[in-house]
Amino acid sequence: MSSCRRQIGFSLLELLVVLMIVTTVAALVSPQLSNVLESQKVKTLSRDIASSLRATRQLAISRGRDAVWTLDLEQHAYLDGRRQQWSAFDKDIQVLLTTVAKEQVSDSLANIRFFADGSATGGEIDLRYKRLSYVVQVNWLSGRVKIYDGL
Repeated sequence: MSSCRRQIGFSLLELLVVLMIVTTVAALVSPQLSNVLESQKVKTLSRDIASSLRATRQLAISRGRDAVWTLDLEQHAYLDGRRQQWSAFDKDIQVLLTTVAKEQVSDSLANIRFFADGSATGGEIDLRYKRLSYVVQVNWLSGRVKIYDGL
């Protein structure tokens, strides 16, 4: 009778080859994953700001009086009229607000005002991070908020 022994498991060489392959793939994918995660910062901020602006507009309509959304460039934060709570954003994201002169409180503080009929003073919030750009636009006549990317 012959006795055949089968070995179960992997050799050290096989494990090292697999480890090298995994390490190589991780090194190739890591920079791309980092870029995707970084691009999400500015995209998420543009959506959060648009949502905050829409909520402030809805507040003005439901209460029947003005509601104000405020951007503080010095503190890297915005305040929506609904929650009356500041929301901070990443200092790496460049933000520029264009609004009417009467809503410019200081060099770093400005408002977008929504009226009871849904209209607004209007404005544009330009968000830039590296090569990415998003613009959140508030139409002065309708008060509607839209996001444009890559402008």
